[in-house]
Amino acid sequence: MNPKNKEVAEKLRFYREACALSHQQVADALNVERSTYTKYETGKTAVNVTLLLKLANIFNVNPTDLLPDVPDNDERSDRLRDSARADSPIYQLSKDERGLIARYRGLSKAEKKQAMALMGNLSKKDD
Repeated sequence: MNPKNKEVAEKLRFYREACALSHQQVADALNVERSTYTKYETGKTAVNVTLLLKLANIFNVNPTDLLPDVPDNDERSDRLRDSARADSPIYQLSKDERGLIARYRGLSKAEKKQAMALMGNLSKKDD
């Protein structure tokens, strides 16, 4: 395995776990099979730039945080680890809620707009 692929793979796993997402949830957000995402996270398959950008969006990090040999990455990782406390309200989301957020982050700008409109329409039906 290429050392650079391994480093990216380790970062994917770290950020996925920090976001409390399953392999399946990330795969769903990327519209790929779970086994395909698992290959990215194990370093068996290299991540292309388009996918890297989508993953950064899903994990809510800067794309450079997923790249190997980024000088200030340790500081960013420490901040994320410190903010990922179980008592933080954002991390008290259900598995389904985390999956929805991951999928939303994987959408294009136009798709996000459609999703928000749909959510608005659904909440109006409850009134």
